[in-house]
Amino acid sequence: MAHQKAFILFTISVLFLLFMVSCEPTEETSGSGSATSITAAEAQVRDLTDAFTVSSEVIAYKRSYVASRLSGLVEQVNVEEGEAVQAGDVMASLDVRQQRADLRRAEAALRESRDIFERTQTLFESEAATRAELLTAERNFEQAEIDVERLQLTIEFGTVRSPIDGVVTARLIEPGNNVSVNERMFTVTDMNLLVVRPGISEMNLAGLEEGQNVDIHLDVYPDRTFSGTIRRIFPSVDAASRLFTVEVELLQGEDKPVVRPGYLARVRFAADERREVISVPSEAVAERNGDAVLFVLNEDEDSVILTPVEIGVQRDGYAEIRKGIEAGTKVAAANLDALDDGTEVRVVGTFRRHGFRN
Repeated sequence: MAHQKAFILFTISVLFLLFMVSCEPTEETSGSGSATSITAAEAQVRDLTDAFTVSSEVIAYKRSYVASRLSGLVEQVNVEEGEAVQAGDVMASLDVRQQRADLRRAEAALRESRDIFERTQTLFESEAATRAELLTAERNFEQAEIDVERLQLTIEFGTVRSPIDGVVTARLIEPGNNVSVNERMFTVTDMNLLVVRPGISEMNLAGLEEGQNVDIHLDVYPDRTFSGTIRRIFPSVDAASRLFTVEVELLQGEDKPVVRPGYLARVRFAADERREVISVPSEAVAERNGDAVLFVLNEDEDSVILTPVEIGVQRDGYAEIRKGIEAGTKVAAANLDALDDGTEVRVVGTFRRHGFRN
């Protein structure tokens, strides 16, 4: 019986001690438990240019469509596609034998009318011919001259010449073909000046001006970038597409590969140039008393320093920092409402953005 009383008293004592210990207040740990959790971002140099890309084909600025000025049979063709020609080179000849025969007949009539005119003029001076007879002879003589000149011009039309220096890019006739007046025979292209003429929306037209440099990428040369210059901006909108045509000259150099009309070009226009600017994620920018600020991490990255900055453009999720920090500075990019100058922080991750500029 005595043993049972002793065991009961021992058990009660242990329970009492445990109850007293559990009631004592515990000291809170200091340090990381009171720090504000944030994610960090690093200020980096980025290209925040407001750029857009439009596709269009490369064309030659100067092209000449050589058409026949005479109906007739093609007798000879002297050039093929790809051949270089100079202005005045004979490209083809038409059969003009009939016109030459007509010319000989007209020249004979001209000699006869000249003799009649001269004889009538002599008779008129001796008052042996009337003035009306003189005027008739003179008119016949002038008409004979016109007939000869017309046939000479017709024979000249039988020789087809290149109107410009360039390269033959189309040959549409063969010897033996019959051609009619104004029928297209060749295309001669001046390859020295190639242009791209994409259509630009009026919303993107602002910021573009003549002489502005652009980058051009050709699908045939995917690893190369070509330089270009805005040559002119057409003054009126295209009625069908509601787009403004911007003509871009493709600058060619000796070290560049051959570019041909018809290549697909992708022109990158920069409406607002912002290359190599210091930027941070837009989420890292806070406002205090109406001013833009960043919370810059100290060297140990365990507290932040409130730093006023000057903000430039904000584009694609990033803000340009004109003044206040340098590239490489680490700033808080989350939980900014809980931060102030000197706030202790704990970096729990790095801010990452996907689907925007790198």
